[in-house]
Amino acid sequence: MTTSTSSSIQGWTPKTDLLLLCPIASSQTNERHHVNGNHQHCGYDIIDHAFGKNFPTSLLHELQSNGWIDDPNRGIIGSRLSPARTKMDVDLVGLLQSFGSTTSMFNDAIGIGIRGDLSAFIPRHERMKDSFPMQYPYLHKLISSIEKTVCSRIGKQTILDNESLPSKTNTSYVEIDTNLTSVQIAKYTGDGKAGYARHCDRGAVCLNESSNSSKIEHSNGSAMERILTFVYYVTPEWDQELDGGALRMFSPSIRDDANANNVDPESYFDVVPYADRLVVFRSDIIEHQVFPSLRRDRIAITVWLYGKVVQLGPKKGEGILSSDELGLQPSALHLNCLPKETESSLPPPLPIASHTTSCEDQVQYKSIFVAIPSYRDEESWPTIKSLVEMSCFPERIYIGVIFQVDTASEEETKRFTTAVGSGVTVQSSRWNEATNFRSIVMDYRHATGPCYARHLAQTLHRGEDYVMQIDSHMRFRPGWDEYLIQQLNKTEGPEKAVLTTYPPGYDPPHGPGPTAETRATILVPWKFEDGILRQKGRLLEHDYKHSLPNDNIPCLLYAGGFNFFHSSILETCPYDSKLHGLFFGEEISMAVRLYTHWIDLYAPPQTVCYHLWKRNSLRTRVDNDPYRVKQKEMSLEVVRTQLRGLGEGIGNARSVEQFTEALGVDFENQTLAKGCEDAGLHSTAFVSSLLSGSKIENNSEDGTEARTSDEMRSVLTLVSRFISET
Repeated sequence: MTTSTSSSIQGWTPKTDLLLLCPIASSQTNERHHVNGNHQHCGYDIIDHAFGKNFPTSLLHELQSNGWIDDPNRGIIGSRLSPARTKMDVDLVGLLQSFGSTTSMFNDAIGIGIRGDLSAFIPRHERMKDSFPMQYPYLHKLISSIEKTVCSRIGKQTILDNESLPSKTNTSYVEIDTNLTSVQIAKYTGDGKAGYARHCDRGAVCLNESSNSSKIEHSNGSAMERILTFVYYVTPEWDQELDGGALRMFSPSIRDDANANNVDPESYFDVVPYADRLVVFRSDIIEHQVFPSLRRDRIAITVWLYGKVVQLGPKKGEGILSSDELGLQPSALHLNCLPKETESSLPPPLPIASHTTSCEDQVQYKSIFVAIPSYRDEESWPTIKSLVEMSCFPERIYIGVIFQVDTASEEETKRFTTAVGSGVTVQSSRWNEATNFRSIVMDYRHATGPCYARHLAQTLHRGEDYVMQIDSHMRFRPGWDEYLIQQLNKTEGPEKAVLTTYPPGYDPPHGPGPTAETRATILVPWKFEDGILRQKGRLLEHDYKHSLPNDNIPCLLYAGGFNFFHSSILETCPYDSKLHGLFFGEEISMAVRLYTHWIDLYAPPQTVCYHLWKRNSLRTRVDNDPYRVKQKEMSLEVVRTQLRGLGEGIGNARSVEQFTEALGVDFENQTLAKGCEDAGLHSTAFVSSLLSGSKIENNSEDGTEARTSDEMRSVLTLVSRFISET
């Protein structure tokens, strides 16, 4: 805690700079002695007497006089504050309503369970007026002082001009856009109930904010996200014991490089909301919780700065360090942190280029969000382990999982939702579970199939550049992240393309080995069932290749369990949250939606990952539940309507008629055109053409794969309906 003086914010010191710019490093050098359960202090600082003794009272009166907060003692009745709702609140209420529940008791309970404050955002357009500094002199000073202090202390020019730095290596600065600054007034009533559950400020964003996202487009087109949060308290004479209302700050507890992913759940510090106290923390990594106020209203002003942290390199002057500067070659990165005995058991690495063009174009700068729905799946954490350890650049991998488990069983919840409970150790000092992993845990009895689970997983996206959607039982080839980005960038329009296919299989616990299948698979039409087209994957020969620079294989069908795309597609074609109970039909729905929005689908020219096709024994069937049957039928009708060119989600860039003609499928008469199973390729391109004309088909109801092999080589033929076992 600091109390020295500064030209802008009193009490901001070099330690504050260090805690914000190098949160993990500072956590290793600034240990506390278990004060309030906090072992290590990182990513935030507490500044007392930030603006002066009379400032908080003057600011509070200013807000009351302008109608933001009521003050019965001064005759000011009513306020502009309203109950805060997060995006997650609305999603959960929507799920209840989809089950037919409209009871306000449940809706209110959801909101209160997450956050119970009254709040309002001061619109940016109002703060941009010339009259704002005169109408709100104290609030204007608070906002401008915060912005000026950040720019003068940890901004780009200040860091570059600091001659005392012996080297710019691993030095960072904060780049912010003050046009995007967001300001909120919040009041927690002193009823002993209103609080805010543990969260991160890049997570459940309040719907009242003018932008319903923690990511905003910068004036130059780049994404600027919430990077710094400032909370300033104004309620006078606060008593720690009698008033409560503490802000609990959770810190990642990094013990050493070998255990960099261990997070101590007891590592926290409780901040008492004294007047004129300013708390500043990193919005992207610090989780925090607000405890209820016990007898008086707790009033605070929160200021969010939008921007990014940029790391300086010793040769190029600024930007993320290139792979050669880090001493890393992408094609070998997967070996850096793995035991030697592990290398011989890995599937073959993917072919990826080992050079890039410029600092700004470094692909390792681009982040990837991986969305995973998981249904009582013991393979979830082994999948996460494979994702991280097989990536070229683990630090750019952000993972969001929807765990659907038996929440009544503490043992099952721990076993399926935690690395420790799963017996998994992620061996990478460059991936931190505390900052790069997000999850929602829900009871499996509330699960309604893959579509809603995938929708929820997408809500955990926090502005990463790329998105990969997978199932919770998969394994990856070394270099998958670099390979997929490079392959996507080969397409004519990387922001309007999706890489997708059905992967070959693997068997746990060891997964695919050095002889694992590496050939490409492509999706083709198979047959009709329940009026819905079923599809299968076909394996291509090794010698099949395009002569074009874009060696991805064009296709028209979509795999829900493996797809990779630019995150902008989330805005164009998000997963439909209302398709409950739908297992067969989600993929053709997405395929036609993507096509009509002129988003092209491709199969990668090599296998990227592997899927466990064995049925999950914990997956329950509810086919005899009348309500679930009705839900499923309603969802099927939505898909059938889309295939007639009507309904929600259909674009107008290309028509459904064009889609059906190109696919070779008549959805009305449920017939397949001759040759449509070749997806526009010559029949000799497929491995199945070597099997003496045998018919490749799978009648298994749960989507397990059919395999055929000859004496010379293991030939895997994918013929299953690829569904999520969520």
